[in-house]
Parts: sequence; C-alpha cells; structure tokens
Amino acid sequence: MYILKIAYDGRYSFQQQPHKQTVCDILLDTLEEIDFLAKKKIIYSGGRTDKGVSALGNFVVVELKKEPILSYINAKLKDKGIWVLGYREIDKIPKVKYRHYRYILPNIGYDLNAIKEGAKKMIGTHSFHNLSKRDRTKEKSPIRTICNIKISENEFYLTIDIIGESFLWNMVRKIVGALDLVGRGKKPVDWIDKLLDENYREGVPTFPPDGLILVEAKVDVDYIYDSYSIRKFKEYWKEFFKFYVMKIGIAKTVLDFI
Repeated sequence: MYILKIAYDGRYSFQQQPHKQTVCDILLDTLEEIDFLAKKKIIYSGGRTDKGVSALGNFVVVELKKEPILSYINAKLKDKGIWVLGYREIDKIPKVKYRHYRYILPNIGYDLNAIKEGAKKMIGTHSFHNLSKRDRTKEKSPIRTICNIKISENEFYLTIDIIGESFLWNMVRKIVGALDLVGRGKKPVDWIDKLLDENYREGVPTFPPDGLILVEAKVDVDYIYDSYSIRKFKEYWKEFFKFYVMKIGIAKTVLDFI
C-alpha cells in the first residue's frame, strides 16, 4: 500500500461518483492510465470534501504496482487542479491524529471579540447536531471534539482555523455560519450554548464551500516529496494569488468610487 499526500483547488468534489468527475476518480484514472495502479480503489482517505472546498494536506491510501514518480503523475494531472505532493509505502493504514480546516471569511466589520468568545464555547467535546447536516439515518453520533479554534484578521478577511479529531458533514461551514451571526450582533454569544445543548434544535446557515480548505489531515507519516512537483505547485498558486489580488483591487476601486 502507498499513502499519497494530495492537494486540489476545489473545482471537484472528493469522493468517487458515477459521473467520474471527482478528485478520487480523476486521480485513479490517471494512475491507471500510466500503469501505476494495482487496484482501482481508494482504500482510505484523510477527509471527504464537497465541490468548492480546496485541500493542501489531504491523503489517499491506494494499491500501486510500483513506487510512484510524482513528477510524471503531476504532469498527467496538469490543468486538472489536483496534485500529488508526497508519498510513502506503508504496511498499515495510519491513524489520523487531527484534521485542520481553515475558513476565509470576508471581513465586513465583525465584532471580533464576540466571535472569539463564541468560538471558545465550541472548543471541547459537544453535540454538534445543530452545526452539521442532519443525518436522517441516525448512524453517526453528533458528538465531536474540537481541539482548538484560532481566529485572526486583516483588512480583507478573517482566518478561522478549526482543529479537531473528526468532523460531521458541513460542520465547519455551519460553525462559521454561527460565528458570522454572533459577529454581526444578530445573535448573542450565549446563543452558542443553546446550539450545543443536546435537547435544543435550531437551523444554522451553511456558509459557501469556496472559503474552506483542508489544511492537513495529520498522520505520523514521513512523506517523500519531489522538489520539482512542489515548485510547480507553488508556481500555480502564486499566479492564482496575483490574479485574484488584482480582482480584489478592482472591486475595492468600484466600491470606493460609488
């Protein structure tokens, strides 16, 4: 078995689907095309993400015929917004120690202290039934542990880092939705206590996937990296950054002159 550390830019959902336009489908098809793949199956992964969500440190475990050549694989994945950043041959599936998500929230003049106080209430082990998509099968427990939530700001956006053992569907995006309401003064800080009460039910907005990135699904694996692939990966994101900084400047110019 091999573990592959993967990154992607959010244009696809993660999990395999019949339409075959997902991160896993494209990755498996590529590995099969260049004759690296032993079995066309994802054995295990670090985290499932929706379309719009990016990743820097997700991973998949797959059966390969031989040691992968990352520069070759990434050349085949070129222009698909998917990269294999590292790999390691493993004997058993590693345990995920924690998952680190980051949400970028546009700074619209929030009460940052209120957001931080609300976030503190979510740290620890709680029922996140109001802060996740409802599981109608009731197979998954809504009890989850948040290790830490860190919040910082600049002129343009708030950075919300959420670190936990595991997450429910839409959990991070609903946490951000709740903090948005608190930060805009639409809800008091102690409303968060109600949301975490197992006997209380209330809908919370689900924020867009485009502001979310899976920074790391942390495992005790010493990945082997390819310097050429890392360089090309950085070049892509530098160009991406330059383009959207220009767009930010255009939008700000319009708003300043209206």
